[in-house]
Amino acid sequence: MSDETVTDLLERLSSGRVDTAWNEFIAQYASLIRHVIRRHGTADDRADECFAHVCGALSDDGYRRLRRFRSDGPARFRTWLVAVVSNLCVDWRRKEHGRSRLPRSVSHLPELEQQVYRCIYLHRMSRAQCTRELVTGFPGLNEAAVGDINARLFALLTPQQRWQLSVRDPPLQPITGSGESGENDLACRIATSAPGPDELASDLQERQQLHDALSRLPADQRLLLRLRYEQNLTLAEVARLTGQPDLFRANRRIQGALARLADLMGGDPPPIDRKSP
Repeated sequence: MSDETVTDLLERLSSGRVDTAWNEFIAQYASLIRHVIRRHGTADDRADECFAHVCGALSDDGYRRLRRFRSDGPARFRTWLVAVVSNLCVDWRRKEHGRSRLPRSVSHLPELEQQVYRCIYLHRMSRAQCTRELVTGFPGLNEAAVGDINARLFALLTPQQRWQLSVRDPPLQPITGSGESGENDLACRIATSAPGPDELASDLQERQQLHDALSRLPADQRLLLRLRYEQNLTLAEVARLTGQPDLFRANRRIQGALARLADLMGGDPPPIDRKSP
């Protein structure tokens, strides 16, 4: 659908042909909205709830959000819509699950360090993207400073936490900002900003350390960690799938695998697994 057709569609949302225009919008963009919802890691059994939340928010107050789009702005409609839907997905997840909790080792750090952690480890931004995101609130921030903070953060994470972060599906970056023009500007940034080869190589090097250590673990220990932390199985399920007599034996073997991973990475032993059995 061209931007001219979109403009006509959005104009009809302000007219007496609202129902027809809304039905056309859903028919055209439902698959895109669901794609963004999936990219945010929403479970299949909750995707419909998130979809209903997004559609409800888009139709609230006389379709106010949709009517904010400006065809003469910097972003095409589909890119702009991805940014808006991404915001709504984040809102829904916060309402349903609360904000992502920071690791205890990070939560007591100054605000800048916490924000860098969110940008790099939760939202998978490059150093350059992280710097652009935070420099307004922290004048003078540069990529070198972000790199130093990132190195300290990485050292604070346990092998267990690094594992969990490494296997998370990369979400779309949550879009922040205020004002009606913000969504256009930030949507344009999504379309045009991307890490360069140097940034990608640096990020890859940091993650490679974890993957190299994992590859050196025995196959049975790798399996235990994948079942527990990648597939998020309970201890009882891990015990059943790996032939352990009970969940306590499975937990001891998992802790042994994490300790071995810590040795390979030159770090401290991880804390006791506090996940629900």
